[in-house]
Amino acid sequence: MNIAILLAAGASSRAGQNKLWADVHGRPLWTLSYETFKSHPEVDRIVLVVPAGEEPKFAAYVDVPMASGGETRMQSFKNGLALLTLNDEDIVIDHNAANPNVTAREISEVIAAAKEVGAAAVSMPAVDTLFVAEEGTYLNPLPREKIRLMQTPQAVRANLLKPFELADGTDLTSALLAKVPVKVVEADPANRKITFAEDLKSLCARTYLGEDSHAFSQAGQLVLGGLTVPELPALEANSDGDVILHAIGRALALAQNKNFSEIADPLALSGERDSRAYLNPLLHNVKIEQVALTLECARPRIDALAPALKNSLASLLALHPDQIRLSAHTGEGLTTFGRGEGIRCLALLTIKN
Repeated sequence: MNIAILLAAGASSRAGQNKLWADVHGRPLWTLSYETFKSHPEVDRIVLVVPAGEEPKFAAYVDVPMASGGETRMQSFKNGLALLTLNDEDIVIDHNAANPNVTAREISEVIAAAKEVGAAAVSMPAVDTLFVAEEGTYLNPLPREKIRLMQTPQAVRANLLKPFELADGTDLTSALLAKVPVKVVEADPANRKITFAEDLKSLCARTYLGEDSHAFSQAGQLVLGGLTVPELPALEANSDGDVILHAIGRALALAQNKNFSEIADPLALSGERDSRAYLNPLLHNVKIEQVALTLECARPRIDALAPALKNSLASLLALHPDQIRLSAHTGEGLTTFGRGEGIRCLALLTIKN
C-alpha cells in the first residue's frame, strides 16, 4: 500500500498570510496537491495533517483521516504516521501541501525508488553560484555540482521506519540520512514550495481567449502580427485588418473586463489604421506570461513567417519569442479561411494577476 501524509499544518509566517488557504482560481492552495494525490492511481490512502482545532474547516473539502500538527514539521509528520498501521512493504510518502504543483510523474518515481532502494526524495540541482556568508562577508564557495535543493514528495519503505526513532530533521530526508541512503529523484521545475507572498503570485495566472477574422480585399498589403506581407492583399477592415493583433486585443480586453471594440473603433474612426495602437491602452496593467496563436488560412504560409512573427510580437508585447507559440492549419479547406479567402486567428493569453 502507498500512503501519502499531506502536511497542511504550517504557520505560513514568511508569507504574511495563511498561504495554504490562499485563493487559487476559486480553491484553497492546499487542495491542489491533495487533488493530485487523490487522483493518482498508485496512491491508496491519504492522511491530512492540519492545525489543531481546524479539522472541521478542512473537512468541508475532504473526507480523509486527519491528525493535528506538531510544533515542527517533523513532529507533524510523526503525528500523521501515528494514525497508520503499516506493513513492512508499505510506502509512506511525505508531501508538503505548500508544494501545489507536484506532478504525477514525481509521485510515481519516488514510490518506485522507495520500493527499490528504501527511500527517495525529489530535488532540484543548484544553478546559481553558492557561497557561505558570515557577518555580511562572503567566505568560501560551495561545490554547486553537489548541491541539491530539496522539495517534496519524499518517500520511505515502512520497514526502514521501524528500527529507529525518526530524528527531528527539517524533512523526512534529513531525518533518514543518519540511518539509510536516500535516492535522488529529479523534481519538476514547477514543483517549488510556496514560501513568500511573491511565490503566491506565480500561481495566479489566468487564461483568456480572443478571436478575429477578416476576408481578403482587392488592394493594399497584408499586415499580420505587426508585419507587412507585401505579396498578399490587405484584409478587409476599417483598420489594417491585423487579425493576430485584434485577437490578442480581444483577449487582453476580456482579461480587464473591457470591450475591445470600444477601444479600437474610435481610433479607427479618427483615422488610426495601425492595429498596434489599439493594443497600447490594454498593455499597461497586465503581465503576459505566454501567447498561443492558432491561424486558419491557406495563405500566407505561416511556417515560413513564424520566426519573424514571433519576433515582431515579442517586441510589441515585451516578451521573449519563446513565450509565443504559433500554429496554423487549413481546416481541410472546409471553411472560407481554409479555401484562401481570408484569415481567422484564435489567441490564448496566459496572464498573471
